[in-house]
Amino acid sequence: MATDVAAVVVSYNTCALLRDCLASVYASTLRPRDVFVVDNASHDGSREMVATEFPGVTLIALDRNLGFAAANNVALRRATSPRILLLNPDATLAPDTLARLVATLDARPGAAVVGPRILNVDGTLQSCGYAFPTLLSEIRQSKRVDRLIALVAGPGRGSGAAAPAEVGAVDWCDGACMLLRREALDAVGLLDEQYFLYTEELDWCLNARRAGWDIVVDSRAVVRHHRGQSSTSTGTSSRSTALLVETRLRYYRKNHSLVTAMAVAAVVSAGFVKQLRADPDGARAKLRGVGHWFASLRRSVHADAPQR
Repeated sequence: MATDVAAVVVSYNTCALLRDCLASVYASTLRPRDVFVVDNASHDGSREMVATEFPGVTLIALDRNLGFAAANNVALRRATSPRILLLNPDATLAPDTLARLVATLDARPGAAVVGPRILNVDGTLQSCGYAFPTLLSEIRQSKRVDRLIALVAGPGRGSGAAAPAEVGAVDWCDGACMLLRREALDAVGLLDEQYFLYTEELDWCLNARRAGWDIVVDSRAVVRHHRGQSSTSTGTSSRSTALLVETRLRYYRKNHSLVTAMAVAAVVSAGFVKQLRADPDGARAKLRGVGHWFASLRRSVHADAPQR
């Protein structure tokens, strides 16, 4: 049975995973009325697969990779349904997941978005909502520092929110699968395109919370997610790691302050240096992310400076 939901999937060179994703959408007990696939200039046959195997999908073929947020926005501007499902191409829905998300969103008029319980492919928990990150939570990423702080301040809240038994409010939920309310999207705005990859859902949920909306997860709704498969397709894994760090610093600068962002950059850089011996490639990639953020900061300061 179809319902008034528009599903949006952004893909880049994820042909096999995209096939499984779309198959799970169409196998749902409650199916979307419209399905959009925004292809970020893939070269792995994704477009041909969608056109041949899923003729009911509205395929939006871009001529270049716009990034995740901007590509989603292309479809969000075209979708007219009152509910919009954002779904990663490396995620699959359980048969009753969309029905549960729709029922929960409709039952909670103050909710801007409802997210599911997201599992790894082996069935272990990946996420079920998060707490907003802070400078303190970044500092406490170091186990040694966290133990010292815990002696004075007690155990930290951490970045993961406690998963509710069924339905409950969280600070933000994973962008791998989110059911958005169109009314909230119109009020809060589209995804911020300064985030090429990662952090766009965190930023949007924060804006929604500040505007008075709730963010909700329904742990009865289940999605399995191949973590990192869609992001690593945007380039090398080290590039994705650098982007993760850079966009998180963008988030702190935009939503908190430049001082906070600089402090987080210093904290995480110190941690990356310690990581160099155990994981030199990962540590260098993270340090490159910090460097890219500083470079973009210098460019923005120069652009804002008065011209003589």
